[in-house]
Amino acid sequence: MSRGVFKARRTVSRRSVLLALGGASLLAACGPDKGAWHAGGELPGDSHSGEVSADPMPSVFPSVAPPTPGQCPPITGAGTPRHGGPQYYLPCKGTQIALTVDDGPDPQYTPHMLALLAKYDIRATFCMIGRSAAAHPDLVKQVVAGGHHIANHTYTHPLNLTKQPAAQIRAELHRASEAISNASGGQPTLFRAPGGAWSDAVLSECGALGMRPLDWSVDPRDWSRPGVQHIVDTILTRTRPGAIILEHDGGGNRDQTVSALTIALPRLLDAGYAFAQP
Repeated sequence: MSRGVFKARRTVSRRSVLLALGGASLLAACGPDKGAWHAGGELPGDSHSGEVSADPMPSVFPSVAPPTPGQCPPITGAGTPRHGGPQYYLPCKGTQIALTVDDGPDPQYTPHMLALLAKYDIRATFCMIGRSAAAHPDLVKQVVAGGHHIANHTYTHPLNLTKQPAAQIRAELHRASEAISNASGGQPTLFRAPGGAWSDAVLSECGALGMRPLDWSVDPRDWSRPGVQHIVDTILTRTRPGAIILEHDGGGNRDQTVSALTIALPRLLDAGYAFAQP
């Protein structure tokens, strides 16, 4: 069995920790549909009410076309990842898609995200900032207990990792893995660069720590709080078999994200999509 091909359990045992930190080996991928870098800072907005809102106006959201197994988006020239580069899509087969959740753990929004995923029996990949994992080890354990994977997302979420010297890149990745390991008991095997900022130096340090680079293909830019309608529309109209969807549970007010996923996730499931982990 290759490193990281696991299925996590719901209890926080040594085995479940190791399983939750793994993933399938990187296979041939399709081209990216990437979004811009996000600052992830606090944005104005109301605090979360503690309730996951229901779909208020079902008719205003687009319908989801049933997926055709193996019908993945075509590879695009400029954005085609080279061999050994980041993963933008799941292997192009079946109707599987992946949900990734960045910039946590967050004491306000991560529990809401976990409750929503549990409701629909979905396993996601949480890309955690190391200092947040160190500050909230209990939330890290809850993510593991839910059967989710944990990816390294640097220790401080720097503006552009590619502009940092090699020693600083190494420190960002190493400190984040150490913080995640201390909280969960296992080492992450996936790494996501903040904003999808990749370079040879970043990929080299990622590989040196035994991690695979993970990117995304569907970005509704929920970090900018563009409105529930925009987030839902983007997810439902751009998701295709193999897609890796980017969402956030940290970095600011995530009310819109939670509300949008409350609408989008059951619709994707009803359309015939199946959630998997990279």
